[in-house]
Amino acid sequence: MKNEGFRRILLATDGSAQSENAALVAASFAHSSGASVRVAHVWNLEVHHRHGVWDVETRREAEELITNTVKRLRALGAEADGAISRSDNAHVASAIAEAAAHFGADLIVLGSRGLSNWQSLVQHSVSHRVLSTVDCPVLVVSGQTRPAAVGGRRVLLAIAGGDDVVPATRAAIAAASEPGSKVLVLHVPVDVFGVQGFAYVERDEDIRWTLDSALQMLKEAGISAESMAPHAESVARAVADVAAGWDADVIVIESARMGDIGSMLFASVTHDLLHISKTPVLVAQRVKA
Repeated sequence: MKNEGFRRILLATDGSAQSENAALVAASFAHSSGASVRVAHVWNLEVHHRHGVWDVETRREAEELITNTVKRLRALGAEADGAISRSDNAHVASAIAEAAAHFGADLIVLGSRGLSNWQSLVQHSVSHRVLSTVDCPVLVVSGQTRPAAVGGRRVLLAIAGGDDVVPATRAAIAAASEPGSKVLVLHVPVDVFGVQGFAYVERDEDIRWTLDSALQMLKEAGISAESMAPHAESVARAVADVAAGWDADVIVIESARMGDIGSMLFASVTHDLLHISKTPVLVAQRVKA
């Protein structure tokens, strides 16, 4: 099985430092798979706070942002072009989703300011809104990034099991398109989970099936992989700690995409991980019911 990686990447940018980091990651992914990149910027005339002052972005500023980002991507060896979308502040995520659909993107890359749980709820974090809006894989970048992968990318695949194993592993395979890449499959067992007064204990055979299913897919794709299943009280914290200790370039997680309120009430691993880890997080394609 040939691993070709992602082919059409939409990079959403707003000119922030996080967007600059996201551009580096998008260039790295494009370089390893030969993907084309569409730079999308959502322009609106609403007054907003930027660099300590309140101002309005002009059309010329929006075009310059697109042009400069495209030039940067091309300098990094990526095939890139750009497009401006129009939207008000409340519909930025929808505009990004529409741009991705129009481009036929199989990956969206965007920066995140890493707002706290309460801030992301009140300020309507764009990254969380995008995750709630689209079905395709979304790569969220918050912290400083390293240079493009040389000699392979280190991909941490965190899976829970069930129907999400296949799309999550496919996303990990695409992320590991750089020759020499390695994948660490991580499953944090759920020892006891209270559901309406009932206790659930995850069986050893279920844990093994989850890990073996992912490992088999990776083997068929010709990717070096290993697995581990550490016990921990917090799944998100365990994933973040393993990613840091293993020196992962990217974390791939399953496609649970609750809205902000649902994420806070049900302690979504996706939501928590985006706030505690500085490693780029790739959320796999959503599984449709």
